[in-house]
Amino acid sequence: MEDKYYDSTIIFGVHPLEEAILAKTTFLKVYVQKGMGDGLKYIKQVLNKHKIIFTEVPKEKLDSLSKFSNHQGVVAKISPITFSNAEELVKDLLAKGKKPFLVALDRITDVRNFGAIARTAMAAGAHAIIIPEKGSATVTDEAIKTSAGALLHLPVCRSQNMFQTIKHLKDDGLQIIAATEKANKELYYEKYVMPCVVLVGSEEDGIQNALLKLADKLVKIPMRSELDSLNVSVAAALVMYEVVRQDMGE
Repeated sequence: MEDKYYDSTIIFGVHPLEEAILAKTTFLKVYVQKGMGDGLKYIKQVLNKHKIIFTEVPKEKLDSLSKFSNHQGVVAKISPITFSNAEELVKDLLAKGKKPFLVALDRITDVRNFGAIARTAMAAGAHAIIIPEKGSATVTDEAIKTSAGALLHLPVCRSQNMFQTIKHLKDDGLQIIAATEKANKELYYEKYVMPCVVLVGSEEDGIQNALLKLADKLVKIPMRSELDSLNVSVAAALVMYEVVRQDMGE
């Protein structure tokens, strides 16, 4: 049977946009029609007040997005999922006697990497993925498709401050395992325990130093050739499954 994926929800019109803002909806894109003078001054003020970025585009662009509906000069794409809170999720898991297993992504910007990591995380039994609120790939149609639908089922937690979020989880007793080329030990020579957070970093410069200082384990992937690194989604998969392998062996 062919897999199906959901499109990002499209909303249009001034009042629906206001309602979405009041509901603290996560916006992926907001488009406002060019050349309407003061006609959209109010809604622009509302968007600016809530620090929601918008793009001014021709009417034809809005017509194509809203499929001939009366968009009133405003169309927005909103996230197809509701984001979770990492601290609350872990607290709930611990209360149920479970061992939280989370994957944290520090500034992963490629939606395909994000989707691939989510797919592996769900397969490995992770309870959630943590991403920064800014400077990171988020849940889009392409990310959902790359994840084979995993992002529609695996909780995604957005963090306003990754340092504080990881520190909080560490204080709650989760082992922080950072995959980094700066590590001295290779992946298979460390001991991992659940509950834990597997932390991977940016495709460009890896994990931020501030987050590395919070880690209980710094590990690197063994490289037996002249290549100096792996794709971040592959590296994340290797670390996740080594954690799972050791946990199953206990």
